[in-house]
Amino acid sequence: MIVKICGITLPSQAKEILEYGADYIGVITYPKSPRYVDIERIKEIKENLKNSKLVAVVVNPSLEQALELLNIADFIQFHGDEDLDFVKKFPKDRVIKAIRVKNESDLEKIKTFKNEDITVLVDAFKEGVYGGTGEMIDLNLLKKITDMYDKVIISGGLSENNLREILNHVKPYGVDASSKLEVSPGVKDLDKVKKFIDIAKNR
Repeated sequence: MIVKICGITLPSQAKEILEYGADYIGVITYPKSPRYVDIERIKEIKENLKNSKLVAVVVNPSLEQALELLNIADFIQFHGDEDLDFVKKFPKDRVIKAIRVKNESDLEKIKTFKNEDITVLVDAFKEGVYGGTGEMIDLNLLKKITDMYDKVIISGGLSENNLREILNHVKPYGVDASSKLEVSPGVKDLDKVKKFIDIAKNR
């Protein structure tokens, strides 16, 4: 199972989290996020990564912005209102499309990207917020999503305290955690991160 730790802002923490066994390290490029990092910091974080992949999270970027980030990062995660036509401008094996799930009708959005074999990350819907809410998707709905498609990363309110129970219900391609593993926005509690990764890798 892929483990992604997102909202990293400190190169030193990226290095430690890599040593714990994280597969993906996520950085937020959305200026309105409290976990925002600029291009120079992203390059610094990337230098610390050897076996782990860097994911640059974007919200409604221009084509030029996205391409610039893809020159630095291994993956780009579209976390805004980007449609399929825009996402298809990029190599599908380097793209993650986040979909904020409110109810069962959102399964149709997921199918759109499933049909193109694009990895999907599902996050809880909150009006006017593009992620990092710490809120969870209903487990029954999450199960329908992961049963429907095998390239789904689950996110939203995941922590070392609830991950084991969640993974008893659903079998995702990957898990993604951020806000529940923090001391403050962008600064991780490394003990919580280590426990989270151990549970995901050894369940």
